[in-house]
Amino acid sequence: MKYKQFIIKNFKGIEDMTFDLDKSPNANIYTLVGLNESGKTTILEAMNLFSIGNVGLKALKIPGSSVSDYDELIPISKRDNFNGIIKIDVTLTLENEDTAELNKYLFKNTEFKNIKPTKTLSFHKAFHYKDSKYINSKLTWSGLSVCKKSNSKKYTALGDKYHPETNLSLSGICLKLIPNILYFPNFLFDFPAQIALETKEKSTPKDLFYISLVQDILNSLDNDTNISTHLINRIKSKERGNKRSLERLIQLMEKKVTEVVFEAWNVIFKRKILDTKVIINYDLDENGLVYLEFAIEANDGIYQINERSLGFKWFFIFLLFTQFRPFRKDSPQGIIFLFDEPASNLHSSAQKQLLKSFENLIGNGKIIYTTHSHHLINPHWLESTYVVKNEGLRLEKMEEYDIKKTNIIIQPYKQFASTHPHNTAYFQPILDVLDYVPSNLENVPNCVFLEGKNDYYTLSYFKDVILEIDFDLNLSPSTSSSNMDVLISLYLGWGKNFLVLLDSDKEGKTQEARYKESFGISVEDQILTLEHIQASWKKVAMEKLFKPEELLSFQKTIYQDTTEFNKTHFNRSIQESLVKKQKFDFSEQTKENFSRVLLFLYSKLK
Repeated sequence: MKYKQFIIKNFKGIEDMTFDLDKSPNANIYTLVGLNESGKTTILEAMNLFSIGNVGLKALKIPGSSVSDYDELIPISKRDNFNGIIKIDVTLTLENEDTAELNKYLFKNTEFKNIKPTKTLSFHKAFHYKDSKYINSKLTWSGLSVCKKSNSKKYTALGDKYHPETNLSLSGICLKLIPNILYFPNFLFDFPAQIALETKEKSTPKDLFYISLVQDILNSLDNDTNISTHLINRIKSKERGNKRSLERLIQLMEKKVTEVVFEAWNVIFKRKILDTKVIINYDLDENGLVYLEFAIEANDGIYQINERSLGFKWFFIFLLFTQFRPFRKDSPQGIIFLFDEPASNLHSSAQKQLLKSFENLIGNGKIIYTTHSHHLINPHWLESTYVVKNEGLRLEKMEEYDIKKTNIIIQPYKQFASTHPHNTAYFQPILDVLDYVPSNLENVPNCVFLEGKNDYYTLSYFKDVILEIDFDLNLSPSTSSSNMDVLISLYLGWGKNFLVLLDSDKEGKTQEARYKESFGISVEDQILTLEHIQASWKKVAMEKLFKPEELLSFQKTIYQDTTEFNKTHFNRSIQESLVKKQKFDFSEQTKENFSRVLLFLYSKLK
């Protein structure tokens, strides 16, 4: 099964919200951006609330990972007297193997032959309240009809009234097929000094979690080993052969964990951690019960995990918990990892490397993470990037928060940017990534200075993606046509070659005359307008080099819901198309115009 859609009602600040993962059906990584207090964390908490039959991370008691007081989930605006229901409705897509397993059970154990062909199932989790106090919760499901063996055409819906035993049995199978949801509010918690593989009393949920982790490591060895037979029994055995087999198994476990964690580490940080490995010790406690110890051995000694730096501990635990999870046997595939502001307390370079690691982590699962850091925005994932907005917050007066108007909404980034083009604060991290940051000009021998970033992106897009011109042409945006004095002064002082390209409109002609007046005859051939490239381009700005009918159609490749040309959307479409190297079928005239500009600049600089 795979998660398709979440509908959340009356959960904290969410009145009625639909998070449709199928809006980007090919996506496995989803990014949630928004202002602080916009509700990003609330969405993850609601999704985690649906987690069914899964001890998951709740056993670790990470602050925020589980609900300790259900009364705290009451809608913020209705806390005075809430007599309603909090609902989490989840739609899942059935895979062929899911259908086959259900049909196999039906044919073998019931009077029914098969389920009616269907693509989706829905589960409904409801939390009931009276006088703002939690009463109980109930899980129901819908979507399946079954056919009797004697009738190949008539399907009967299942339910509590009709065939309740079959309904209950099939629901139990489906619950086991639902992928786990693993919610990480953070990774800032202590790794145990000892992992108890057996306990005197009943194992606690935390014990069971780490026992499962050890079994995941054994599963990754692909040698059919298990904790009871191949660790506990051998550790307690006094036979020499068992000890020899135990030492070899421990050696393989150490090697595997070292490889998986530190090879992933090397990929993330692009530097090798030399002479460092994971060591696993074993012993019996005072009650004669088996435990394991994980430590790090380096040139300067042996350390417990918690004795290393914050950054090391964060990434070690992150990699250990996520890289071995896919080896879990008999566990549903398609895990959803929920990360709330991952690595936000780490350096920007660590955040960037973490972002790169996500693609290697997911397998056939999904990652949904929140961020307000532009270091954790990947432009290639904008199709599955969402903006979260709290209707109770006013951008212009953040201090005047109206709790009664609290309502958390979520919209795809493209849709939000299209309908709220001036509310850039909500998606500023995305713009920060897309905006060009000039390189050190001192290292650029020849350069063309442009009026702004839009001209930079447009010329870069045509050079690299549309025309695929392979000559070197260094382009650098300024902040306006009137703000290039410092750049010109620097290049004159360095004695380096440059050009200034301006629009041939009224403002461009004004600034051309001003620069020539300010810097004199030495720059006369280096201050250009579009009219210098082609005489017919009088009073022309860069966007006039496109055929008018192309503007909206190109814009709609990114902003599909727009119906009229918008300069802001058009320029963002250029940016995203450049990042994605996404082509567009421009007219020959448009391509000829930009080819003429680029070849002229290249020849002039030479």
